[in-house]
Amino acid sequence: MTVSFRVGRYLVALLWHWITPFLFGAAAAMSVTLVSLQTSVNAVGLHFQNAIANAIEQCAPSDPANAADAEQVKGRAPGSSDHASPIRRTEARAERTLERPPP
Repeated sequence: MTVSFRVGRYLVALLWHWITPFLFGAAAAMSVTLVSLQTSVNAVGLHFQNAIANAIEQCAPSDPANAADAEQVKGRAPGSSDHASPIRRTEARAERTLERPPP
């Protein structure tokens, strides 16, 4: 199918007349999309902060006076495994198990 010179000129003129409204429409659509995306990201961040604040509130001790009297976990010296590698902690646990056979 061959396009005549007259039809080609018509298509170029049509494109020339519609390119400006198309570009304005594309720019407006892009700006609306970016604003709505920014709004949703801010809303998600706010909900995340509220969720974290609620979790912290629920995990806090009910009586702050008793929080200082926290009980040490039995069977573990304070700070004993804080700096040990996970392999050494596993080895120490295995040695304790072997020292005390199950009943």
